[in-house]
Amino acid sequence: MTSIKTTTRNLVSAMAIALPAAFAFGSAAQAQDYPSKPIDLVCTTSPGSGTAAWCEMVAGELAKEGYLGVPVNVTYKNGASNWEPTLYVSQQPADGYTIMHFSRSFTSYFNLPHFELEPAAFEILAKFEETIYGIGVRCDDPDLKTWDDIVAYAENNPGQLGMGFNKIGSTHHLQTTMITRDPKGAKLNFVPYSGTGGVVKDVVGGHLRVGAAQPGLWNSHIEAGTICPVLILNEEQLDHPLWASVPSIRDVGMSYDVPHQWQGFLVKAGTPDDRMDILTDALRKVSESDHYKEVYMDRNPHVVPNFVGGDRDKLMSDFLDAVATTREFLLEIEFIQG
Repeated sequence: MTSIKTTTRNLVSAMAIALPAAFAFGSAAQAQDYPSKPIDLVCTTSPGSGTAAWCEMVAGELAKEGYLGVPVNVTYKNGASNWEPTLYVSQQPADGYTIMHFSRSFTSYFNLPHFELEPAAFEILAKFEETIYGIGVRCDDPDLKTWDDIVAYAENNPGQLGMGFNKIGSTHHLQTTMITRDPKGAKLNFVPYSGTGGVVKDVVGGHLRVGAAQPGLWNSHIEAGTICPVLILNEEQLDHPLWASVPSIRDVGMSYDVPHQWQGFLVKAGTPDDRMDILTDALRKVSESDHYKEVYMDRNPHVVPNFVGGDRDKLMSDFLDAVATTREFLLEIEFIQG
């Protein structure tokens, strides 16, 4: 005859085995069910910029079967040197249904006084690619035909020549400062824009004499004979028919370390690991897709593929190091106070 104690002991043992299995099954089911609704991709620039075109491309690929297979809607937020999108994402559920594009510029933004969140409020999914920028002027500008012309004009007309580039406190702002401080650079005023699309539009329209943007945004205007490229903001020249003869910063004698812009994605901290893995794998597939390599890159010669994902601890550690290094530079140029 089986005792009550024996029966109870057997029941407890069965539950001890069954409960972890049930939790494991639940976790697996959760992963299999994700994603089951549209995903919000927050793009931290303005529509019409080069980065906006990239965000739209990534969203379109992610929505395909074999990637995420659900609609991926692009939302543009870039106010207050990108504090607006950062705050927005921090206020959304940590469920993997809101992902945010971010860039190297955030190593500056997280040092700005109004940025009240720390990087630890987020998890970095991946760094996707690097971007090269070029400086252009109108071909009919009577004074500015070459980089040497820009240097000379800025020297002879102190404070009168500005260059349009992205956002106050961004990597582009830092690079403009580096150009002005380089012995072979030009004393240019920084003219902030919310995206490079606006820079190109204003140079083409004659409202801005000098602008910096992705070569892919300049190219149609170069082909039309409206814009003349004068400098590529890279250590080497760009291997593209419209830019092959355009000097690099090294060719004109500048020696500053180029703060190369990169693009990537993050989510709110606390997002389940399995969902972050699914997102990272899907982003990696986009970086390896024929559309990205053969269509997008062909139209955008400024793109340098450089996907890094998987080791989220390493990505965050590297980012925090960059935030600290950038802070030292911001303090040195007195952009922020200690």
